[in-house]
Amino acid sequence: MSSNTDTCLIVWDIQRGIAPNAFNYTQILQNIRLLIEAARSARVPVIFSQHTSLPYPYISEYFKESMRRRGVDPSRSNYMGEGSPEWGFVEGITPTPDDLTIKKHTPSFFVGTYLEQILRNRGVSRMLLCGVATEAGIAGTAWHGAALGFIPIIMEDAVGGRAQETHKTALKVMRNIFTVVKTTDAIKMLKGENQ
Repeated sequence: MSSNTDTCLIVWDIQRGIAPNAFNYTQILQNIRLLIEAARSARVPVIFSQHTSLPYPYISEYFKESMRRRGVDPSRSNYMGEGSPEWGFVEGITPTPDDLTIKKHTPSFFVGTYLEQILRNRGVSRMLLCGVATEAGIAGTAWHGAALGFIPIIMEDAVGGRAQETHKTALKVMRNIFTVVKTTDAIKMLKGENQ
């Protein structure tokens, strides 16, 4: 692996209205904390995604249907909107002033955001991905990032899904295409021990 100057850590949707719904939430939370700590120590950019719903009339049909499937009325004012109770980050994982938080509206971190420009400006080619949900935003961002020429590296034990079966299936598919590693191996990479 190359030096960490070409690496960033993406912390995907660790928000109160999303992350606790993962079947393996308690298991992945500590690994996400360890990854954030290791990235900060290595001066690797830590970039938080923050799902921010648009006002009801502007929500995509995809998200309206997704909300209905989860038992949420999409017309409910401000669900996952900026400032709503669900919108904030979970307790114990908070961006620092040195981290970057980007609000986004889709299961790809590249759609409607300036993430690609930020990564290219920093010379980043490798994206370490952790967070929730494996089968949605993690996979969506990995595929989209790869199509743009970035190298997604999935943190196997620091990603979570709504259901164990879809999580495992998504990891199985991504393992055939992308690099999938354990948190301990990623931390060694960040410390420069696997170079």
